[in-house]
Amino acid sequence: MEYQIFLAGVGGQGILSVTDIICNAAVDMGFKVHGSETHGMSQRGGSVFSNVRFGDVYSPLIMERDSDIILAFEPTEALRYAHFIKPNGIFLVNIHPIPSPSFILTKSSYPEIESIISALKNFSSNIIAFNATKLASNLGMPIVQNIVMLGALSVVPELPLSVDSLKTALKKQFRAKHFKLNLQAFEVGRQAYENNPP
Repeated sequence: MEYQIFLAGVGGQGILSVTDIICNAAVDMGFKVHGSETHGMSQRGGSVFSNVRFGDVYSPLIMERDSDIILAFEPTEALRYAHFIKPNGIFLVNIHPIPSPSFILTKSSYPEIESIISALKNFSSNIIAFNATKLASNLGMPIVQNIVMLGALSVVPELPLSVDSLKTALKKQFRAKHFKLNLQAFEVGRQAYENNPP
């Protein structure tokens, strides 16, 4: 068995923290884990992605059309890396837009969210899209949108990681005073998936 998750977004969204949580949960469950990350531009707003592979895997990189899940923290970043999804893979997409510097430099307009989702369907029809940033803002802390996304990931039926393993890894990731809020964000993400099934 092997399972592969491609995480994509922009700098400042907490992608690498979620990568660490997933890797730690997989290790705790006894899986062999490989991961890699690319930080992109050093400032916030630059493209960032990471790969997580666990099970019978021997290298950290996900090949094109081979990812079980693309966990996208920003809509255009989902589209940028859509070619990594399996034909029957799952897109989990935060639809809150963060225009990258390239839009500003080229004076291009940000595409409509509906057109992005439509384009993603050319790669896989399994799409769960919701505004994780808005849900995190409702908790009083927009920055926990990454944990909202993690919570949504935990509901994917095929994911071989238990909810308990992810919660344990989440607890290890944050200090006690921040854990309660992050756990709330995790549960909000689980509910968001259930409200927006593929």
